[in-house]
Amino acid sequence: MPKKILVLDTTVCIDLFNGGLLEKALQLPYDLVLPDVIIEELINPPGEELVKIGYSVLPLGKEGVEQVLALRARYRKPSTNDLFALVLAKLNSCPLVTGDDSLRRAAKDEGLQVYGSLWVLDRLIDHHILSSLEAAVSLEKILEKGGWLPRKECEARLKRWRG
Repeated sequence: MPKKILVLDTTVCIDLFNGGLLEKALQLPYDLVLPDVIIEELINPPGEELVKIGYSVLPLGKEGVEQVLALRARYRKPSTNDLFALVLAKLNSCPLVTGDDSLRRAAKDEGLQVYGSLWVLDRLIDHHILSSLEAAVSLEKILEKGGWLPRKECEARLKRWRG
């Protein structure tokens, strides 16, 4: 049975990298997919390293690029590369995982299911890939490195995960 696809944007990849979770996330029962333009854009972590360890990359093709251009006219805030992630999720009828508020709003407007980095941490705990304490340590690392996560939700999780 094929794994459910999740399309990731740049912010989530950076959060996973900063939290030391790139390999752990691959243990989830999902195919973690990135648009090819995001692989080219990523520096920390390097995009080609993500591919080497098991992240999937998909190009959009002509139809997808046309959809990105149409969305560009409708949504000013998300970057063009972020719109590639939105369109990739839309074309594959799968959720988008993002930490970018403007991309999240655009994806919801387009009828997509949207998750964030905290959702990924929750799944890592649910699937017994991380303990609650390990998740708390990773979340603290993400926040220390400037992760843009909802403060109240982070505080609630840290309190709960630390016991």
